Amino acid sequence: MAQALDCLHAISGPRNVSTALMYSFAQRPGWTVVDEPFYAAYLTRTGADHPGRAAVLASQATNPDAVWAGLQNLATPTYIKNMAHHMEGIDWTPAEGFKHIFWIRSPRKVIASFAKVVPEVSLRDVALREQLAALAAVQRMGSTFLVVDSDDLLANPERAFRQICRALDLEFNAAQLQWPIGPRAYDGVWAPHWYAQVHQSSGFALPSAEPARMSDRLEALGEEAAPLYALMASQALKFH
Repeated sequence: MAQALDCLHAISGPRNVSTALMYSFAQRPGWTVVDEPFYAAYLTRTGADHPGRAAVLASQATNPDAVWAGLQNLATPTYIKNMAHHMEGIDWTPAEGFKHIFWIRSPRKVIASFAKVVPEVSLRDVALREQLAALAAVQRMGSTFLVVDSDDLLANPERAFRQICRALDLEFNAAQLQWPIGPRAYDGVWAPHWYAQVHQSSGFALPSAEPARMSDRLEALGEEAAPLYALMASQALKFH
């Protein structure tokens, strides 16, 4: 099994600066990244009709055990970008030796952004309930973890990364504050549907404002997600 210093397992909700964070960690010398390795397994399990579904299913293992097997004995330090809802119902034991970072974001921002690609957004798509379950699993295993609100990071990325790296016993490296514009070879095949904005970036932007009033259905979904977000936020790292 990969040791703690070899692997940082990021457990995020969608539309949460997660791809920019993957690009950021890819800039650390000697590091590699893995983009959403359980996506095909999730689509197989749930039947979710996401853009590019067939290509995703063809690009990855659909059996979670096979995915875990591919993540063991990593040859270099690795940042695994994962979505919490992709992990629902999956045994976390293989990740016991990893360090974990939970990225959270205002659910209204997540919902407004996700609905631009998948209009019928659901609570499962927001993934806060699944993040809470994942956090409980990580705590039961006794693994090292952090919870970070991505908007807090965006307010001052260098300050945030210095504190995050210190908490994870990693050396801060300013290289991860920027990356080249454009797609990356390690992007998942779903990138054309989801990554257009980050492909135009070369660094972190300031946090976006809360979205204007959404439809009644989406606002109700935001209200349903709010207490779940509050539970995660209560454990978030405070930057100073």
